[in-house]
Amino acid sequence: MALEGLRILDFTRLGFGAQATLICGCLGAEVIRVESTRFPDAIRVMPPFVPEPGERGEAFGAATLANATGAPSANRGGIFYKYNTGGKRSITVDARHPKGLALLKDLVAESDVVAESFAAGTLARWGLPVEVMRELRPDLVYVSMCGFGHEGPDTSHVTMGPTAQALTGLTFMVGLPDRPPAGWSFSYLDHVGGYLGAIAILAGVIHRRRTGEGQHIDVSQLEPATALSGALLLDAMLNGRPSRRPGFPSGNRRAHPPAAPSGAYRCTGDDRWVVVSCRTDEQWSALVGAMGAPAWAADPRFATLVGRVEHADDLDAHVESWTRGRDRYEVMDLLQSVGVPAGAVQDAADRLERDPQLAARGHYTDLGNDEVDALPLEGVPFRMTATPPHTGGALRRGPPCLGEDTEAVLGEVLGMSTDQVAALRVEGVLS
Repeated sequence: MALEGLRILDFTRLGFGAQATLICGCLGAEVIRVESTRFPDAIRVMPPFVPEPGERGEAFGAATLANATGAPSANRGGIFYKYNTGGKRSITVDARHPKGLALLKDLVAESDVVAESFAAGTLARWGLPVEVMRELRPDLVYVSMCGFGHEGPDTSHVTMGPTAQALTGLTFMVGLPDRPPAGWSFSYLDHVGGYLGAIAILAGVIHRRRTGEGQHIDVSQLEPATALSGALLLDAMLNGRPSRRPGFPSGNRRAHPPAAPSGAYRCTGDDRWVVVSCRTDEQWSALVGAMGAPAWAADPRFATLVGRVEHADDLDAHVESWTRGRDRYEVMDLLQSVGVPAGAVQDAADRLERDPQLAARGHYTDLGNDEVDALPLEGVPFRMTATPPHTGGALRRGPPCLGEDTEAVLGEVLGMSTDQVAALRVEGVLS
């Protein structure tokens, strides 16, 4: 595998950091999660939980920390499953115990990369500042990931994915016309920031292979949002227009560059939609032909792109009168066949159980662990012919149960015997 032989000591939590190490694990890196039984990763105990056979799982909307007190296990958190494939291993160590801190230092010395996503300064307060880690492993690649980064006046502020989205303005800019901002239902910046965190790890490793030197890489969760709002930032800078104004955002319509008809249109069935986007006169003509050249399409207002954009409300009503009586996949296939960009709007079940393209690419891999039966899990969204990635990483398994690899890791990496590990358990070091 591409990253075979690379060892990452993983202190990441929640989604932002764990997404980064997941990608590296899917590429073959050995990822050792350092965890705690006293203070488990919040997403281990946060609903929705993977249901027992025959049970119905909680809806995602119930996934609040307040509900975590009802966690049936530290190994059934559904969001934990999302972010911790990649063949990760889990060890539990009490960093507050002197022997626990000593163990962590020994593991740092034997690792190529240390990745963490705590609030700024947390590892230093434990006794593992970057200077100490460099003494233990001079060529260490240390990747620290937090909301605001580790420099600047806001460094000490704590944030999570949804609050990061709000702070960057992304939540404010997303919604339907003339309605309050809607944002996203899930932590989008955990995904985007996590992918950039993986790039940071890989860049640090490449630099070390070229120069023999390690470095500290500081990843901010908020900064990637700037790249996601470029057009609106330019609009504000050059035209002085706010991102929220009457009729804007324009909902599902494409605004940059303008297109019409462009949006999501109802189809037959409950909450069934298809997206259509006509950016050129040729695509508009093809759409008109696919619809059977209805009389309304000859309206002079719709003869040019400028006119179609100006009268988009009326145009959308006409297009939806045609899509309403048709199946979303039927509309998609028909329009794609004549060169009009179109796609059925799919929910999670559609993508997981009925999407032929994802199935053909093997996007999901069934993996489980000692407590949960195999579930379809997603890995990295690309293929490699020479060094194929795998959702289960080098171990070909699902997310780890809490602390299940403690003895194996301490034996393989530090050469400790079973009796030595057992003694540390009795002393409360491995908790």
